[in-house]
Amino acid sequence: MSTFFYRFCLFALCFVILAAQIGFGQSSNATLTGVVSDPAGAVVPGAEVKLTNTATGTVTSLSTATDGLFSFPNLQQSTYDLQVAAKGFRDFVQKGITVHLNESVRVPVMLQVGTAEQTIEVVADASPLNFETGEVKGAIARTEIETLPLQVAGGQRSAAVFVTLLPGVNAGGTADAFTARFNGGQLFSDEAVLDGVSMMEGLLSQSGMVAIHNDFPISPESVGEISVLMSNFDPQYGSSAAAVIVASTKEGTNNLHGGVYEYHRNSFFNARQFGVARKSKDLENDFGAYTGGPLKLPLFWSARKKSYYFVNFEGYRSVGSTNKPILTVPTEKMRKGDFSEWPNPIFDPDTTRTVNGKSVRNQFMGCDGKTPNVICPTDPRLAASLAPGWLKFVPTPNRPGISANWESPNGLASSLNANTDQWDVRGDQYFGDNDHFSLTYHYRGTLPFTQHAFPAVIDGSQTRIPNYSHVARFNYDHTFQPTLLNHFAAGYLDLPTKLYTSSDCCVSQLPLIPGVYNHAHASGISFSEYDGYGGSGDFYTRRPTWVFNDTLTWVRGKHSLHFGGEYRNVQYPTHTEANGAGSFFFSDLNTGLLGIPSGNSMASFLLGDVASASATFYTLPDWKPKGDAFGWFVSDNWKATSKLSLTLGLRWDVFEPSVEKKDRTSFFDPVGPNPGAGGRPGRLAFAGKKWGDASYGDRHPEKSFHKGFGPRLGLAYALNQKNVVRAGYGLFFEQNFYPGWNGGIATDGFNANVSFNSSLGGLQPAFLLQNGFPQNFAHPPFINSTYLNGQNAPNYRPLDANQLPYAQQWNLSLEHQFTENTYVAVAYVGNKGTRLLSQIAPVNALNPSLLSMGNHLYDQFEPGQTQLDGVSIPYSGWVEQMTGCAPSVAQALLPYPQYCGNIYGQNENVGNSTYNSLQIKAEKRFSHGVWMLASYTWSKTITDAESAQSATGAWSGLTGVISPFERKRNKSLASSDVPQILSVSFTYQLPFGTGKRFLSKSSLLDKVVGGWELTSIIRYSSGQPIYFRSSNCNIPGQFAMGCIPAFLPGGNPFAQDKSQFDVNKPLFNASAFQPANIFNFYGGAGPRVSSIRGFGYHNEDLGLTKKTQITERISLQIRAEAFNVWNWHIFTASNFSGFNPVNTDVASPSFGMWGGSVSAPRNIQLGAKIVF
Repeated sequence: MSTFFYRFCLFALCFVILAAQIGFGQSSNATLTGVVSDPAGAVVPGAEVKLTNTATGTVTSLSTATDGLFSFPNLQQSTYDLQVAAKGFRDFVQKGITVHLNESVRVPVMLQVGTAEQTIEVVADASPLNFETGEVKGAIARTEIETLPLQVAGGQRSAAVFVTLLPGVNAGGTADAFTARFNGGQLFSDEAVLDGVSMMEGLLSQSGMVAIHNDFPISPESVGEISVLMSNFDPQYGSSAAAVIVASTKEGTNNLHGGVYEYHRNSFFNARQFGVARKSKDLENDFGAYTGGPLKLPLFWSARKKSYYFVNFEGYRSVGSTNKPILTVPTEKMRKGDFSEWPNPIFDPDTTRTVNGKSVRNQFMGCDGKTPNVICPTDPRLAASLAPGWLKFVPTPNRPGISANWESPNGLASSLNANTDQWDVRGDQYFGDNDHFSLTYHYRGTLPFTQHAFPAVIDGSQTRIPNYSHVARFNYDHTFQPTLLNHFAAGYLDLPTKLYTSSDCCVSQLPLIPGVYNHAHASGISFSEYDGYGGSGDFYTRRPTWVFNDTLTWVRGKHSLHFGGEYRNVQYPTHTEANGAGSFFFSDLNTGLLGIPSGNSMASFLLGDVASASATFYTLPDWKPKGDAFGWFVSDNWKATSKLSLTLGLRWDVFEPSVEKKDRTSFFDPVGPNPGAGGRPGRLAFAGKKWGDASYGDRHPEKSFHKGFGPRLGLAYALNQKNVVRAGYGLFFEQNFYPGWNGGIATDGFNANVSFNSSLGGLQPAFLLQNGFPQNFAHPPFINSTYLNGQNAPNYRPLDANQLPYAQQWNLSLEHQFTENTYVAVAYVGNKGTRLLSQIAPVNALNPSLLSMGNHLYDQFEPGQTQLDGVSIPYSGWVEQMTGCAPSVAQALLPYPQYCGNIYGQNENVGNSTYNSLQIKAEKRFSHGVWMLASYTWSKTITDAESAQSATGAWSGLTGVISPFERKRNKSLASSDVPQILSVSFTYQLPFGTGKRFLSKSSLLDKVVGGWELTSIIRYSSGQPIYFRSSNCNIPGQFAMGCIPAFLPGGNPFAQDKSQFDVNKPLFNASAFQPANIFNFYGGAGPRVSSIRGFGYHNEDLGLTKKTQITERISLQIRAEAFNVWNWHIFTASNFSGFNPVNTDVASPSFGMWGGSVSAPRNIQLGAKIVF
């Protein structure tokens, strides 16, 4: 569609806004409905119904329709009083009706015959059952946010943590909210909405829990309520095929209120972490103050105008954290070239030769020729080595063994957002009962922060300079009449971020590798068996996002109609000189042999044999990606009968591909002829039309997708007042993701990311470190379609990648109310994902059938040679052109032989998933001093696309291991599949003191025994599946596959009982798997992710609070909270989902051994709060 079409759509939206006199405010999308009837059950038309918000006194009035129906849409979460009056009947008043965020509340009213003076007053909440929609959702109310244990752990508290208490939420093996998955959706594919506006973070391809929990955490003191829409939600919400987390901020009320608070953690109270000799230093303080109330100033307060404010400040300071990293460092012998402690043979790369078609080498045998795995100290390569320049700063082991053998003295914060100051400010303005404006502003300043596990001079930990994040929301609600309302919202979000590495402090103390772009930052050194050193370059970005949306609600008889639209402008301006000093990787293969477990990457480092390296050369360090998105929706909540409610809706989503503001970007064109490759298809193309013959023509490579129509259908059928059956089906589209944190923009030709790789299957080094970074490449700028020939391929954005990922969601549930405040919901929830973000279909890969060529695949063409092993060179000059990788036979057979690498689509979306679950929720609303929520999920997730940030799969070894010619093998259990999850949370006010059952008569005694409250969160879950690999994998990289050992039938994969795990012994039995020595031009028969599961998770948090009334308006709260109260040690994965807790490389001498990752020990925090 043309640009004109989108301008027209935007104009139409603006027209609606202006024509409707739209302003701004926060809509919670909550509704209160009911039917007014007489004692005989006949409906009462024309009854006068008034709804009063008890917090602000705002009154909304309407008359019942001919069928006795009344409906109050677009309500804020609050407590309401309902009054009904009709001629010939007594007035009816029901007080204390709680309306939560995104909730549909039904309040049936039965009038009694009499006069208006004979009022019937009821104090009762509405039914907890949902009689109105077919959606699956959950909510965390204000009272739970205030009372449940909430940990201060490496950053300020986040109320979003509590969403993991709901059914259908899977936080993997750690209960970490950051990695939560919702109803089988992809990791990081959920959406978050704050005060009516999306929290999409520019073109960073993330929102959801990442935003509302990690990047822009809203203080628990500022949150009004959190709702999670998890299946078949209303079409006004989009951009996610998983879930939408909706949060609202607190507003002021008629009464002045506030408080001050402090939460403190101290290592004195903590237990010692498993496997370490002493406790980490841990001093954390989370503190602040808040106040809210009426703003009774002349310009803001009158009989018609009412203004309210709410302000919260929260500060966080930290010294240390809960866990000390356990890393792998070389032993003292290894630093001198003595690898006699290493169990695998280490070979001399200088002795490489071919015997009977196979590469062979001599093992290092010391100076006397009799000492295996020892490099002679007089070897001239050791004298020329640059490695000692780093190793002199590397600490020596302080733990036994050759892996996980050094415990850092420094505990690392779990977030770079340690040491922050945050403000949350909200103002609300009411003009009569028909107009409501609100303005919200969230600010967080991150103070300078530095941390390192290794000594700073070699550490690669990220460090952050001061950063300041901003979230602004403006809302306006206007009531034309009680049955016609409009809501408009606008929002802005940004998070400027500047990162660098700790080692940048001390570049002059390290060796300066010749030939890189500059030495402003430390070079990065990494290994296959050891933890690496340094980093490479600074990185500065912003994420400005503008969002505008509007919803018109029209209640007409039995129909509640909703019409609306949304526009998003997302950006990601970037400045970077990352990798300017280069990144250098050392592999065991450089001192090993193909086909057997051998070699050591530290030995390769000492010799200077670089396995692969890259460095970026800049002429354009700044660029500005941007994109636009549109959404339109319509829905009808139809009360078909007194028992049946139907929800019919349709949403249309359009996410335009990202572009660079001035077309300063390039990408891979898979069909364009490459003049430097004999006219073969596949070239570097430049966006737009101003780059001459290298121009692509369009500003982006993808074809725009305009078919994102998502129908939604839901129903609720009331069997009676205690039972309701609900069901739903819908199509839900995700946003246009660009994994990799560059907004889809690459600058090849303007900048050059130059790489060199080893050859001969990894035996031949890319170059020697002491000789510096090679210079046989063209330096930028180079605006030419042939520029990257012989190098890694350009950024690939597939032609059809703008076809949005989507999911079909369906659910069937039964809800039963046992008592006024207790109910149970049982639901079947399913989700089928299609066109998901993936990393399984590279376009530059060889068919596994060619593995039959064996070692000939590694044979290299010489200059002037046109044929080798029956294979012709792809085009004239190809051999001389290949500088980024070897001109091997395997490379010549590729579809795009002019490029190194397999060419994965950055936004490739060919993944699929299937999720089925049984979900049970039981809740007792607060009464008689008790509140409880129990959630149980029994589920199974099968997928070939783990994460919407698909690069995370490559980091953890979950992708790139199955040949694209065998793609069906990719679909397996999700790495985060957890079959059973049980979560129980409760608050219990002990029955002592004033107003309680025992010891209630003495006010003095009440100060001691009264006001005690016990709170707890309990979580149990099954273990995650484990994946197995073999690093001894003699398969050329051109096949885009790894080696996956299969589990042998009849064997026991476990070498010991998981429940009695001895960390000094392997967990797995190596003989139960295909052995490492068989992976010689053979990829194995194992699955991507196995059905063998790791350790289950169990955790109990406990809180004890004492509330003391100091005066009539002032109270003091003292609380102690213990997290992991029984000090369980769970050997579980860390970081992103998919990291195994033990070594699962069958070729490793430490196969099955614990990798050092363990759950946090018991931590106790103390808190105090004064409330008025």
